Amino acid sequence: MSPTRWCLANLPVSIIKNMEEDFFTKNSFTDFLKENNYDINEKIDINKHCKLDIDVNKFFQFMNKYWMDANTAPYKPNAHYSDITNAQLKHTHAVGYHNGNTLKRDWGKREEHNQELKQIIGKENLDKIGIDEKYTLVRLLCYEPGNLFPVHWDEYESWWKKFKIDAVPKRFSVLVNPWSWGQYLQLHTTVITNWQPGDCYVIPNKVLHCSGNGGIVPKVTLTITSI
Repeated sequence: MSPTRWCLANLPVSIIKNMEEDFFTKNSFTDFLKENNYDINEKIDINKHCKLDIDVNKFFQFMNKYWMDANTAPYKPNAHYSDITNAQLKHTHAVGYHNGNTLKRDWGKREEHNQELKQIIGKENLDKIGIDEKYTLVRLLCYEPGNLFPVHWDEYESWWKKFKIDAVPKRFSVLVNPWSWGQYLQLHTTVITNWQPGDCYVIPNKVLHCSGNGGIVPKVTLTITSI
């Protein structure tokens, strides 16, 4: 018998019962969401914003070209983030997320990458979304199998740091790769799968969302932040 099982076996049944209930129904993250008036079971209907006409291979070629230049910073608190974002990061680690299951390759922080990605997307597509290219920040994200982006809401720190505008931008998620089994985007109770390349969704301000890849090929997504 393992030490853990031995310890549990010798605890009073009442303590084990309470411990199990707490473990399966609540933790520091659920408490944090409650403190911030978030109900993760609230139904929010998310409809597709538009469909972009993109060349998937151009994004694959971009990643292949700049693979070693990708940002792979660990998913953990950072001085660049707001207090509320860092609080979210702290609680995701507390409930079991770590660098081994949240790895993402990320391009777009460097201005030359941001400009090249906007060229690949094309002005016609940016116009279709309905945004001002001048104030647009593009990020290309690649999640290899077994990695995900935990539940969170956006604070737009990188956009505000770049443009220094007193405005709340909009966040768009554009699915790049053809959908493959095990890949998803979730916003509250709405789960998006079976997408086509170029499907574009608005991520409403302050709405909880997450994304993951439990499949067998990389999941590639664009996040576009603009006004």
